[in-house]
Amino acid sequence: MSRRRRPRGPGRRRGFTLTELLVTVAIIGVLATLGVTLLRANPRPVDVASQVSSRLAEVSRKAVAGGAVRADVAAALGSKARARAVFTVGTAAVTISVQRLEEAAAPSTTASWVELSATTLHRAVVMPGYTAAADLTGGGTPATALASGASFEVRCNPDGTCDGTTIYLQTANQQRKARVVVLPLGGTPMTFDAW
Repeated sequence: MSRRRRPRGPGRRRGFTLTELLVTVAIIGVLATLGVTLLRANPRPVDVASQVSSRLAEVSRKAVAGGAVRADVAAALGSKARARAVFTVGTAAVTISVQRLEEAAAPSTTASWVELSATTLHRAVVMPGYTAAADLTGGGTPATALASGASFEVRCNPDGTCDGTTIYLQTANQQRKARVVVLPLGGTPMTFDAW
């Protein structure tokens, strides 16, 4: 007994299964969400705060990887810091420079800061100031205001601890705010979507 086979080719109609359609819709949805998030013309201050937090965590890692500063160099410089982040407020945007301390060969007690990377923050978010202490409670304002051309730094030691600092960010119209808190204990800086 022979079975009759269905014809293959142009005469046979075949559509998409429901699973194939759902997977396609899900992929398009994920791509659309990523596109909107990544291509947003005006990022939120909390997004920029996450970027700042990432750079500060990098500074802490570089300090640990660099090892201890020689005792004579630390005494001459008055600091045991191995790495630092230098924030410079420009007319258009804020730049973060990640730097590591490079010591001269002994017996010299001199050292110089070498830039490892630099990041420019989005110009839609401004940095009105910072406080040289970790503010976890919020509700405060910057203790030190920053004008164009001003700069400050956050230093990290070879044990991963950094200067306790709170960095304030906001949109130009001051409607949205965020802050980054660097704890002196070490670890990843924390971001908050309010002051």
